[in-house]
Amino acid sequence: MEASVKGQELDRYLFRGFKDLKEKRLFIKAFAKWFSHLHKMDLYHRDMKTCNILVSEKGASWDFHLLDLEDVRLDEKVDEMKLFKNFLQLNASTPKMITRTDRCRFFRQYLSNRSIRVDEKQWIRKILQETQKRGILFVAPWGVGEEKTN
Repeated sequence: MEASVKGQELDRYLFRGFKDLKEKRLFIKAFAKWFSHLHKMDLYHRDMKTCNILVSEKGASWDFHLLDLEDVRLDEKVDEMKLFKNFLQLNASTPKMITRTDRCRFFRQYLSNRSIRVDEKQWIRKILQETQKRGILFVAPWGVGEEKTN
């Protein structure tokens, strides 16, 4: 599917890296806010992998757009089960250059923008366990990449 907006899929974009830790943290915060906003609007993507999110730079910030629109569900309440599935899909398609600390920061930022309450430690542990079973699969500038989790 062709995208009408200039940008790059999230997994490929991450390989560009960030100029410093401050920029990386700002990116994580912006992405978490965008993701949380989608769910607040009752938008649910059944295949929320990093290759299905387009990132474009917008000055000192970023814009995010969904790809693979046939998997988008409108007016569908995002319950805990769907939320877990989306977090697992994102986690299992994000290269390990995004550290465990970065992933926890994203999760906390997402939750700070939502009224949903979960046992944070239990969720993170369960997401990491499920990701370990799957492994991490993403698309890099050189093609499909796979990483084992430890």
